[in-house]
Amino acid sequence: MQKEKLDLILSVVSASLFVLLLIVSAFILFRIYLKRKNMLLLEKERMGIQFEQTLLSSKLEIQEQTFNYISQEIHDNIGQVLSLVRINLNTLNSEKEQPKLELMDELMGKAITDLRSLSHSLNTDYIRTVGWAPAVEKLFLDINRSDKYKTSFEIEDELPALKDEKNIILFRMIQEIINNIIKHAVATEISLYAIRKANQVMIDIKDNGKGFDKTILSAGTGIRNLQQRAKMIDATIDFRSNAGNGTLVSIAINI
Repeated sequence: MQKEKLDLILSVVSASLFVLLLIVSAFILFRIYLKRKNMLLLEKERMGIQFEQTLLSSKLEIQEQTFNYISQEIHDNIGQVLSLVRINLNTLNSEKEQPKLELMDELMGKAITDLRSLSHSLNTDYIRTVGWAPAVEKLFLDINRSDKYKTSFEIEDELPALKDEKNIILFRMIQEIINNIIKHAVATEISLYAIRKANQVMIDIKDNGKGFDKTILSAGTGIRNLQQRAKMIDATIDFRSNAGNGTLVSIAINI
């Protein structure tokens, strides 16, 4: 009788150990499954991000090639034609038409200057040579000359230089932000402030326009493009705004 009890206890213990072993094995297999699933998801996400960056990089390359072509055309053809027209205007000496001729000469000079500025802003080699800061400063000077906006451009002395492609992408980001202000913000003041903090270059672009409500702002194509471009130069971009109180766009670039 006692032997039967002992056998029963051993059977129960063995069965319990077997069930416990099954539970532990199932748990380990489940953990392995989850780990592999997470790795696959991370790999899929990484490949998706890499694909988006490659696609954006290709788009940017095509865009820059187009900008360079337009810049060259403006410089070689349109600019030269306007210069020849201006030279011929200056050869006319009719006293009666002198005021008109002077006005036409002034307008022609402005058109040539504006086209030269446009050519520089589109020219990738120019941006790559002078760097993002001088190119943006020139952009601000051109905006200020329009008399529609009061601009402020302040950067810390001797900011660390960025690599060629970073210069171009950062300039295009700032250019797009400024264009958005001009198109949508109904602003009268635009400012840019840049400093170095530890291992980052911090850039703040601010306007005094109508702002927007971030809670109802959808992530439109423009904002997504800015965020994707920021990733390409190892940077982050943040938008701070309240309806009626202007907008502050902050870019932080790791160096």
